[in-house]
Amino acid sequence: LAPKVDVMVIIGGKNSGNTTRLYKIAKSLNPNSYHIETEEELQEEWFGGVSTVGVSAGASTPKWIIERVINRIREISDKALN
Repeated sequence: LAPKVDVMVIIGGKNSGNTTRLYKIAKSLNPNSYHIETEEELQEEWFGGVSTVGVSAGASTPKWIIERVINRIREISDKALN
């Protein structure tokens, strides 16, 4: 997914080996890859002029956190369009 999108967001604990490996692979394929734990870490400037965003998460990342991140990305995108 990482090489096919403008920005890649990896969600999961910074101390998670699984998530860290996932992030390192994504970063090697797409320099605009970011590793976050919550939606609060998203930076609006990451998404300026972006058409596509990929989201992936570590195996133990709770679904509710993933949903919050996706919703926040949508909010940022909607704000940029208005």
